[in-house]
Amino acid sequence: MRGPKVGGAGLRASLPAVKVTSAASDLPGRLANLAQAVDAAKPASVTPVASPGATLTRASGAIDDTAVAFSVFSRLLETDGLRAAMYSLLRLTDYRFISIFRFQDGMATSAVHVDREDLTATQAGEVPDTATYCCYVRDGTGAFVTADALLDPRTVNHAAREAVRSYCGIPILDPEGGLVGTLCHYDFAPRDPGQLDLELLLQAASAIEQSGRVPPYPKLPAA
Repeated sequence: MRGPKVGGAGLRASLPAVKVTSAASDLPGRLANLAQAVDAAKPASVTPVASPGATLTRASGAIDDTAVAFSVFSRLLETDGLRAAMYSLLRLTDYRFISIFRFQDGMATSAVHVDREDLTATQAGEVPDTATYCCYVRDGTGAFVTADALLDPRTVNHAAREAVRSYCGIPILDPEGGLVGTLCHYDFAPRDPGQLDLELLLQAASAIEQSGRVPPYPKLPAA
């Protein structure tokens, strides 16, 4: 079931892009930065993201939802492939799409693509690299999050602003910090990024890079 749309009246005016470092060992720092970006993009009516540095106290025997979700993701990555693993992430949210975008020669498109409303669709359209919010991730090598692009001052002149209303993307980085691609959730409707499991996203991005399964930029039919 699709979740409710996020209203715009409470969207905060200041929505900074936040740098995400490349070192796999810096997961707490990366999580803190991504949490900051998500918290800044959420409507004011949404409870802020808890500090990732805080210890989460669980009763004895309580299930760690992030660990369970990552176990499912990892198993699917090994047995059914990257697209199936990414679908397991998408199903935890009400976003319509999850993709890995890559860049080549001034253009951008998906190397892996899942549309929850049409699982037969395996490819997003190719666009100029500045016509996807993934360019903000690439240019800043950090997370970019918007709950509603129409209310986000950073996207005033962006080509996708009226069509793609919500986006949360993080970089997939190689061990040297080079950009492999972007892992992103997005939708044509406003969405609350506070629903996302930030630690799970960062773990998934790291596992995707380490698996070596990110496809190259696709060879698309001539227009």
